Amino acid sequence: MVPLYAICTALGILAVIAWVTLGMAATAWEDKDHLDPERRFGERGRDVVAATLGFGLGGMSASFAGWSTGLAALGAVAGGALAVVAGRYLGVEEDPDGDSA
Repeated sequence: MVPLYAICTALGILAVIAWVTLGMAATAWEDKDHLDPERRFGERGRDVVAATLGFGLGGMSASFAGWSTGLAALGAVAGGALAVVAGRYLGVEEDPDGDSA
């Protein structure tokens, strides 16, 4: 299971880097709003990226802590769920007029 957690961690890190980079590029250049992943994929896309990274990190942490395979899998699922909650809580803020901040 450790290779699965490692792949999820690597994919999650790459997805977060791409998400941030594309978001910055969309705000830096005019007429590039279509690059913004928040606009393209929305909240569900952010949840998928967060869940992938959290699943990988939770599973890797539990595995290397010496947990059994079943408990490590539960740790991975819990890590994914906590990452989704954090992504929603720390996600895009809305201005009072409804625009993204």
